[in-house]
Formats: sequence, structure tokens, C-alpha cells
Amino acid sequence: ANLAVSHFINEYLATEPSWSVKKSVSKVLASLNLWLYSQTPTNSQQMHRQAHWMTTFSALILKSTSGYIFHLGDTRVAQLRDGELTQLTRDHKVNQHLTKALGAELHQEVDVYQFELKQHDIYVLSCDGVHDFVTQTQFIECINNNHDLEAAAKAITQRAIAQGSDDNVSCLLVKVQQIPKKCLDERYRDLTKRKIPAVLQVGQQLDQYKVLRQIYASTRSHIYLVQSNEYAAPVVLKTPSINFAEDLHYLQGFMREGWVGQRINHPNVMKVLSTADDSVFLYHICEYMDGQTLRQWQADTPEPQLSQVRNIALQIVQALRAFQRLDMVHRDLKPDNVMIDAHGNVTLIDYGTVKIAAMHDDINQIVDECPQGTLGYTAPETLLTLNADFKSDLFSLAVIIYELLSGQLPYKSLSSTSQTPSGSTFWHYRSIRDYRSDIPFWFDQTLMKATAVKPEHRYSSFSEFINDLNTPNSQLSMTVIDKPSFYQRNPVMVW
Repeated sequence: ANLAVSHFINEYLATEPSWSVKKSVSKVLASLNLWLYSQTPTNSQQMHRQAHWMTTFSALILKSTSGYIFHLGDTRVAQLRDGELTQLTRDHKVNQHLTKALGAELHQEVDVYQFELKQHDIYVLSCDGVHDFVTQTQFIECINNNHDLEAAAKAITQRAIAQGSDDNVSCLLVKVQQIPKKCLDERYRDLTKRKIPAVLQVGQQLDQYKVLRQIYASTRSHIYLVQSNEYAAPVVLKTPSINFAEDLHYLQGFMREGWVGQRINHPNVMKVLSTADDSVFLYHICEYMDGQTLRQWQADTPEPQLSQVRNIALQIVQALRAFQRLDMVHRDLKPDNVMIDAHGNVTLIDYGTVKIAAMHDDINQIVDECPQGTLGYTAPETLLTLNADFKSDLFSLAVIIYELLSGQLPYKSLSSTSQTPSGSTFWHYRSIRDYRSDIPFWFDQTLMKATAVKPEHRYSSFSEFINDLNTPNSQLSMTVIDKPSFYQRNPVMVW
């Protein structure tokens, strides 16, 4: 038990900061459970002579305004709120025998609870040597009679011993003194404390960076090739546009881009080398990529070979997997956000709309009020509900592949996110063979599945998608994927 607790705390705190609480805990507990299970002897005689490496386990994690419990066995977590003590976990025990414990089985299904915190809540973690001998009334009495939580926990364990407990006695009390409140004023100060630089000219200098040339300029951002003594080769300096000086949502996305770019280390993902943390100005320094956008490549290569597009798709998938491992979703995949060099090497750029699981626990994050992404490439579920996961990125990737090969999009174009239709009549997939008859039928079926309107009808992994892009899948032709009825496709004719 001691090993499980100490290992869990150390490993949980070492998980990726971008992961959600649930993902971090599931990774740590799976590893811990496997190790404990492997220590238990398989020989029946040895099992009698040696101790079993298993333990009950209850963890309470408080983050932002939410509480999380991860539970196995007969330890308990209870909540004292407004004078009432409520057991939040359920005992995994039948006739005094444990039905679940860490290390008992190769694969364990952990009970997970998530709930809202309230100021002055007290959470009680106890083992059966305590709660089997102390009543709920006595728990409350010990807590109310002791202002110090440690003294109250000690009083509870002493009460258990006095009332006949002959087992281990463990009790931990945690009180919520205060919960964070959403404060847009503080968020505004955080996002606007650095100045947005004016448009820079060749030869001008921002901090230690001298402008060699302007690479790109738009109403949203400015990108320059710069040099500095800090780097041997020229690097890229990116600044927000002054037009967005008061736009908190945009500024949050710009800062998020720097945070993401510094944490993903992958050859197919643009690296942000540094951010302007110690500067009065707001900007990023990124690696320089000598190439062109996939949009320009598409214009230069109007009818590419399947092998060329497969190579591009594979590299984008490798980049998306790097995001997926960190519990992130790009949400704005399009040809303009993909760079390709003369050797065919692909790099994913622009992380301003990346969804980071861990940040959804922070109530001071400015919430998206409209779909993130670009019309034509954004998945239907994101347009309709704002939800996005790796299958949303998969949808966007398949649309890019479709467009590279045909110059068209698989669905009708939308003029505005506010006019997003939910009916299947609009979301009718147009076969890529209507534009390029040389594309194999099975390849068209692969794109049709990857761009299915309902996420559950798409591929369950990137690897399945890549495999079907390269090898005919006979099962696809037997599967109906979001196919509208004859009436939906031709209502006037039916009438």
C-alpha cells in the first residue's frame, strides 16, 4: 500500500502537463497495476508462502473547481458538506472478500468519480479498519470537536481502536478552504501585459532579433525572417496583428501556440524555440522551414500521383499522433497550415486553436463560443456542438487528401458557421471519382469513411486509415457509411 501511494504521487506529478486528470491517472494506475500483478507468484505453493502484491486504493485529486476520485477496493472517500456525511465510493467487497484491488488482475476497471467542489467541503479518506468501527455520527462529531484536521483524524482512528478495531487504522481529512473564481479582469491583465509590436521593416530590430525580410502578413499576424546571435541560422519571428490587441480569445490562442510549440518535439511539427516571456513585447521565435504551403503545392501540382499524396498523408498522421500523445487536438487542419519542402518533407504549423485537455479544467480559460477551424475542413460535430477529438482531425485530413487529388471538397461549401445544417441531405459525400475517374473505387471508399458525418462511423485510429489508403479493404464496400436514403437525395423526384 505504501509503495502504491508513493509511486502514484510521484508518477502522477511527472505526467505531461497537457494531459487531462483522467488520462494522467489512467496511465499511472495501469503501469502500477501491471507491476504489482507481475510480482504475485503464479505457483500455488509459492502463493501460500509469499505475500500477494495487491492493495486497495482510493485517490482524491482536486483541480480548479472539480474533484476526482479513482477507487479500487474497500477503502472509502466520503464528503462532509453542510453537516451531512455522504459516502462517494462503493466498496468492492462481498462477504468480507475483496472483489477488486490494485494488482489483483492483469487489467482492472477503476471506478472514476467527478464532482463540483464547494467551499468548506471536507473529504474523508479511510480504510475499513476505521469506517467499519466508527459511525457516520461519530465521524462528524470528531471533526466538529477538533478545529485542526490532523487532530480530528487522530481522534477518529483512536475512536476506531477504542471500539474494537484490530486492523490497520488510516484516516485522512482534506478541507476545501477556497475554490478559484472566474476573473476576466485578471485574465485580461495576463493576456494584455505585453505590447504587440508595430509592423517591422527590413533592418529594424525587436529585442535582439534583426529583420531580414517579411515572410507573411495578414490581418491576424506578421511573420518575419530574423537573425540573432542566439541562433546560428536565421529563425522566424511571429507577432500578432495590432488589430487583435483587445481580443482576449485571439491573444489566448497566440500564447497557447507558443506553449504547445515548445512541448512537442517531432520532425513533422514546427518547433517554437522560445517565447517572449522576459520581453515587453508579445512574439514567438520559431524554426525556419524553407518550403511552401500545401496550398501552393496543390496549385503547382494539380493532379498529383496517389503515391505523393500518401506520403504527405503519412507525415501529417505522424504529426497528429504527436498531438494525440499529449492529449491535444489541432482543430484547424487545412492546406495553409501544412508546409512541404523540396524533398517532400511535411511540417504542421499554426497551433492557435489547439485543444489541450488539461486546460479545460481551468475556469479562467476563455471558452470557445464558436467553432474553431476553417469552413470546408472542420468536422460536422465541431460545427454543430464545438466538440473535437482525434476523429475531427482525421476528418480534416481526409478532406485535405480529397482536395489535393481532385481540387474539390467532398461536401458542399458553407458560407457561415451560423448556417451549419444538421440534416443528412446537406452532408452528402460526393465521390472523388466524379472528378478523377483514375482514382480506385476502394480509395474513394476509404475517404468516404474517414469523412463520415458521424464520428462513430469514421476510423477508430489513424493507423487503420493509413492502412486503407495503401491497401484495398474489401469490408468497406460492404459497409454503408452515412448514406442518405433515396428520398433524402431526390425528394422532388419522389414527390
